[in-house]
Amino acid sequence: MLVLASATTSHAQTEQLEAELHQFGDIELITFEGREDFLRKIDTALGLGNIKDPNQTFARLPRSPFTVTGRQNGQALTTCRIFVPARLTPENNSEIFAELMRNWFGTSLNYASDTGLTYRWLIFHEARHCQPDHFGGDALKDNRDEHEADLFAFNKLANAQNRDQLAIDITAFRMITSALIARPSHMTGLSLKRAIEARTPLDASVEMAAFQTVRAMINRRAKSIATAINPTNRELIRAITELRKEAGQETGRSSDPLTVEILIALDDAIAHFAPALHRSVANVRAN
Repeated sequence: MLVLASATTSHAQTEQLEAELHQFGDIELITFEGREDFLRKIDTALGLGNIKDPNQTFARLPRSPFTVTGRQNGQALTTCRIFVPARLTPENNSEIFAELMRNWFGTSLNYASDTGLTYRWLIFHEARHCQPDHFGGDALKDNRDEHEADLFAFNKLANAQNRDQLAIDITAFRMITSALIARPSHMTGLSLKRAIEARTPLDASVEMAAFQTVRAMINRRAKSIATAINPTNRELIRAITELRKEAGQETGRSSDPLTVEILIALDDAIAHFAPALHRSVANVRAN
């Protein structure tokens, strides 16, 4: 299996990755420059006339890779299409994890594995959504589907040489996005962490509630220490490290175990991807 060592510029990377995806079915990997380019490519692939109210359906495109599939005239579409904003591709020399974390922790992150492998993990994740059992559902089903897709991609890409490193990176990524950015259906950080550690799985509703609780705690603390209307990334990190310290001191008394687990893993995740930034915030607090 191909392993990309780094995010070097080459259109062959996307083409070769698309060829890899064919092992999972008839899948196209399509990049687009913006909404108009996306609509043109959707029109070419499916015909906008076959999509109910395309302007409303695609009024806002996701910031991350996404899958367009489903049914037409009662039959599953023959081809599943994974769309990727061009700015996220290796050809654009960007780091997809950094971009999807809104560059809050920098544009050039620290990795245990590498940027090529983490990019492929997200694309393989999307390939799992091409299967009919991932077509639609409520928030709980969507959450389970996201977790399944995470594990599917990990199991397909992990080997004896990269397994531990990839596990560190994807768990850190999911902990950050689950706690700070993602909608409830994508709050899967604890499930991924526990699955990789071979621990007892969590109920999806419990996990979503735990992440929403932690996000509210972080938002309140960050706003309380912010010097402007919106907290800076450093103030956000400070809020997280303070809450982690306080939660650790309360262990065994009133703290919810899941809250403590999330705060510890979240703080560790930021320290992993942005060690210098994390240390600098800690040093300022110490002084």
